[in-house]
Amino acid sequence: MAAATEQLLLPQEQPRRRRPVWGLAVAALLLVLLLAAAGPLRPRLFRTPPPAERVALTLLSGAKEKGAVCVDGTPPGYHLQRGSGDGADRWLVHLEGGGWCSTVKECSDSRLSTKGSSNFMKPIRFMGNGILGGDQLQNPDFYNWNKVYVRYCDGASFSGDAEAQAQDGTTLYFRGLRIYEAVIDELMEKGLANATQALFTGCSAGALSMMLHCDDFRARFPQEVSVKCFADAGFFLDEKDISGKRSLWSLYDRVIHLQNVRKVLPKDCLANKEPTEVVSIV
Repeated sequence: MAAATEQLLLPQEQPRRRRPVWGLAVAALLLVLLLAAAGPLRPRLFRTPPPAERVALTLLSGAKEKGAVCVDGTPPGYHLQRGSGDGADRWLVHLEGGGWCSTVKECSDSRLSTKGSSNFMKPIRFMGNGILGGDQLQNPDFYNWNKVYVRYCDGASFSGDAEAQAQDGTTLYFRGLRIYEAVIDELMEKGLANATQALFTGCSAGALSMMLHCDDFRARFPQEVSVKCFADAGFFLDEKDISGKRSLWSLYDRVIHLQNVRKVLPKDCLANKEPTEVVSIV
């Protein structure tokens, strides 16, 4: 009987179901956001980071005399943004990445871009939410440090020391090791030597360079100075690719022999291993 009675109820007499509460929660959240847009929470919820200023390119002084030049013979460069406040005596030095040139043709072609010539380098902005950014909320640990972005124009992770002849008869300069040494020397004179903290970083090919130079960079400071090295995307696995070939090994092998990368590799490792093997396990 109860079942029959229930079927005879009119639609408006059917028991009402409870409405889901999530709709009310969403409405409440929208109301909070609208109020925050004009209230004290606006700086955090709706703030627009201040526009970053362009940082000029500084060309290495006396580059040609030091033999520290890009592939095309132009002086290498870096961008230096001075720190402020409690970051005035703290330094972050970042090595730019950009792959490698492993053949004479590849290196010759690099002269038509920033990867082989400073003629194409322009001012840059230190921005974004990474460690190079200048916004305190997005980069609270390093926003006001002295920040240096070292441009990459040698094609061998700031590590080669050789020359070659291009097809047009001009000289290709593989002076990455000299660039690294000369730039760091110049930065030391500009205040890096007085750092109380220093972070040495790099991305991709720059990260590999950072690992190769980390010990040298650390040795330039007194022991009481806090110096750290950080590699961003700088580990490249020596594994067979989908074709079954060790393509990365072949690439490293060509770079090492073309640009004479042996000088920067650990001597104790070279005593028992080939240079290509040493680079692959750094």
